[in-house]
Amino acid sequence: MHHPLFHNLTNEERTNLLTRCQTHTFTHHQPILKANETREGLFLIQSGTVEVYLPAQDHDEVLEIIKKDQLIGLSHFIHFLSDPASGTTDEASLLQVRAIDDVTALYIPFSVLKERWSDPAVREYLLIQVSVRLYDVYQSLAEQVQLGKKLTESDTSTLRVQDVLSKKFVQAASTDTIQTVAQKLSQTNQTAAVITLNNELQGIITMHDFVNRVITNGKNLAEPVHTVMTPNPITIEPTAFFYEAITTMLLNGIKHLPVTDNKQTLGIVTLTELLQIKSANFLKGTTEISTANKETLPTIKTALYSTLGTMLQQQVPTLHALDVMNTLYDQLIQRCIELGIEEMPPTDAPARFCFYLMGSAGRREQFLLTDQDHFLVYEDDSKKEYFEQLSEKIVANLEHAGYKRCPGDMMASNPQWRGDLEQWESRIREWVLHATNDRLLLAQNFFSYRLIYGDDTLHEQFKASIEQSLDRAKIFLYRLSQLERDNPIPALEQPIRSIFRMQKKTIDLKKHILFPYHHSLQILALMNGITYGTPIEKIDQLHEKKILSNSFQKDLKASIESILDYYVTNRWNQHQKGEALTSTLDLTKLTTREKEELMLSIRLIKELQSHMLSYY
Repeated sequence: MHHPLFHNLTNEERTNLLTRCQTHTFTHHQPILKANETREGLFLIQSGTVEVYLPAQDHDEVLEIIKKDQLIGLSHFIHFLSDPASGTTDEASLLQVRAIDDVTALYIPFSVLKERWSDPAVREYLLIQVSVRLYDVYQSLAEQVQLGKKLTESDTSTLRVQDVLSKKFVQAASTDTIQTVAQKLSQTNQTAAVITLNNELQGIITMHDFVNRVITNGKNLAEPVHTVMTPNPITIEPTAFFYEAITTMLLNGIKHLPVTDNKQTLGIVTLTELLQIKSANFLKGTTEISTANKETLPTIKTALYSTLGTMLQQQVPTLHALDVMNTLYDQLIQRCIELGIEEMPPTDAPARFCFYLMGSAGRREQFLLTDQDHFLVYEDDSKKEYFEQLSEKIVANLEHAGYKRCPGDMMASNPQWRGDLEQWESRIREWVLHATNDRLLLAQNFFSYRLIYGDDTLHEQFKASIEQSLDRAKIFLYRLSQLERDNPIPALEQPIRSIFRMQKKTIDLKKHILFPYHHSLQILALMNGITYGTPIEKIDQLHEKKILSNSFQKDLKASIESILDYYVTNRWNQHQKGEALTSTLDLTKLTTREKEELMLSIRLIKELQSHMLSYY
């Protein structure tokens, strides 16, 4: 044991002390130290990584990450220092410690430290360890104080639904007549009523519903209101955050959101009220996407970027912000397609078709408008001239909205990126059977595909043809995996450790982390018959197939959100400053805790890549 705690000892003395220590192994997420347990010694980490955290009902707060050759339990070492002769402490702790990956640790009782305390070198080592940990704690505390100030300045990011919900809401029984409920809304000047049965929420009806479902259809006002209500409406819990209420309504295209707890309705929040609280500019113009024309199309981008900036300023979690932005971008792209169809001769499309996105838009990871990246599948090749013209119009509309043309011409306007089912089957079969490097690159981009507009039946046929084409894809998948083997995610020890020691001051998140992550996940999914879905959806599908464990699935999502957080924030700041957009992260600007968290995220993503490569 070559460690400062056991220096300056004879072999016999060292062996005697080590026999009183115990070596323990812990697996991923296994507890090492639990809260409210007495601590009678320290753990020396011999391999692996652990985290110190404060358990919480909604989410655990990680306070520190501890690696090889570091000690666990120093927060109780003060009791030993105050009375080394006692060799124990019965003080309980609020904190817990668990393994992040497979961990080997040596348990050293305080009684052993008591015997070594007389050695000046041991005392110096332990006091240095305590001092370093104290410095890290103060640094972390300072970061939390700064974060707290930011949150105070942006108070709506900490507001919860229960703080803003309107308790003056109209509630009606499902057996009440349509006329009775309409009168209640008129008398209270409310825009929606919740419909209940035995005090449990059954549905919701809005003034908009009365116009479209009652007046327009000449509905008998004496009929029960449940015949025109929206059943099983989307709801939100009172403890949800303010931004969650806004984005829930935005993502689902609704303007009224019942607040429930154990099926009991506590109140209702409306999009209009929340926007008045939040900001007059938040989401301004985003509701105009569906009616945009050629004249107003270019103005939508400014409104969307304003929405993105507000969410980043309010520290909305990255995956949630991306979900919101990609829903809005999807609406913008769909409108561009609709305008393209409207510009064609006044007739319906002569055959069914599907329009697909690829790249960051296909993965639902787009936050700034990127280059166009899409393809088109249609049913009847005899109508190819129609779809050639339609593709050109869609590309032009997207360019008008702010999407630049793809420099590599991976767009539906290119004959190589459109065709009927038979042509696409042949194209994909060619990629699979003759997997040259050029074709592998095309396939990598293609398999991020996502339907954005078109016929659902044709879409299912297209997916089925892809799955059939991959039945003989072992060599294809092997070739894809070898590309990733040649481009490994940086290991924790080298060169990442040297990076964090400032021998290298930057890291390219896109090149070194995100691309290998996307490709590894893509290959692992294809190996297991998963040909469609966003990265998050593929992680969930791999978990359902028991390819990824429950804990690894959750940790992987958290890790990729952490990486995307840096990626999105950096590029947004560059955009704001008018600088060239890069994916380079300056490590010198990260705090110690941020570096540790980044290292941990990279390690977990590398585990995914290693898992995929283990099959080959």
